[in-house]
Amino acid sequence: MKAENIGKSLKIRSKTAPSRIVYQPTESNNCEKNGMPTEITFKKYEEIAAGAPGILHIESIDVTPETQARSNRMVLIDETLSGYKELVERIRKINKEALIIFQLSHAGRLSDPAFKAPVAIYQRGTAPIKVLTTEEIQEARDQFVSCAVLAWKAGADGVDFKQAHGFLGDDFLHPANNRKDQYGGNFENRTRFFLEAYRAMRKEIRDPDFLIGSRISPFEGIPGGCGTADKDGLVEDLTEMRKFVKIMEAEGIDFINVSAGYAAANLELLLPSDQYPEGVPRLFGWTRMIKDEVTIPVIGSGYSYLKEGTNNLYGEDKEKKSLLYHAENNIEKGWVDFIGIGRQAIADPHFAKKLLENRQDEIKWCTTCGGCGALLGNNKPIGCTVYEREFTRILESVS
Repeated sequence: MKAENIGKSLKIRSKTAPSRIVYQPTESNNCEKNGMPTEITFKKYEEIAAGAPGILHIESIDVTPETQARSNRMVLIDETLSGYKELVERIRKINKEALIIFQLSHAGRLSDPAFKAPVAIYQRGTAPIKVLTTEEIQEARDQFVSCAVLAWKAGADGVDFKQAHGFLGDDFLHPANNRKDQYGGNFENRTRFFLEAYRAMRKEIRDPDFLIGSRISPFEGIPGGCGTADKDGLVEDLTEMRKFVKIMEAEGIDFINVSAGYAAANLELLLPSDQYPEGVPRLFGWTRMIKDEVTIPVIGSGYSYLKEGTNNLYGEDKEKKSLLYHAENNIEKGWVDFIGIGRQAIADPHFAKKLLENRQDEIKWCTTCGGCGALLGNNKPIGCTVYEREFTRILESVS
């Protein structure tokens, strides 16, 4: 089977992505303590740029150093801006066509306790959790806006306003968000943080061509999380998420990047594996649902697990279980516009180029072994433990 649909360009606002392959934001833990990119960071993204994706996400970038999920993550603030300018410049020297998108993140309730202020919108479980004050919420909102402005100054084509995986952005959206101020309770209040931040970004960034999109988790699989009907709900009910994506489009957002799951609870929804291959069709279904509701470009997820067809999905026809088959099919049927690749880009940064040139036999296929995730969980620099000896050594040292 040959790559055809995934090689077609597509416009987003006034910009054009040269192909339908998107390298999703994947953390690396290889920056300085203050979030400044290092030479290792630069080399990583130069390799990725050489791999010729249509859209290149710069990994989850914290809007403040005070509430990170782990150490040595990217942080974009005034004092680190020069490093991100250099990063964009070095990427563009290698690849002038790919769109460069900075994902903006705030770990919220998932902040590592080593950092200054673990925060939450409401309490879950028995452990006491600090609840943000209204003033702290507005400060976080302003940090997202300031970071978006800095991304624009750094030369990025746009930003991805993260509202997924239980991080701060989507914690507001949960039906379980029972705050008593203007940021909790009814649906209007729970979408207020997004609307205020998004509108301020558009106002502060004086460039009509700058892209603003958002990664969302339409279903998280936790009580009262996104994709449920009430504060105790667990059964899937996408009514609110259908409404939310329509609001996003009406506000002028440029793309929606679909994921799922909750980072601290059910990674099998976010990262399908041999233990839960059904995560793939579920991700495809949520993506199609969103695509049915909006006309703006939609990025899908769940493709890395498929590989060349060697996976645990039901069926004997290897080709019809492959990444390429489902990528081509989903685009052709109008169920998605872009194919998001995460773990596969860690395994082989040149994946997109090889696939688009129909050199599938040269691809280093991600085995979805979880080695990169184990490094992440141990707060270590991240790479492929199958194809890169250095990261196998690091993983063995912490096992």
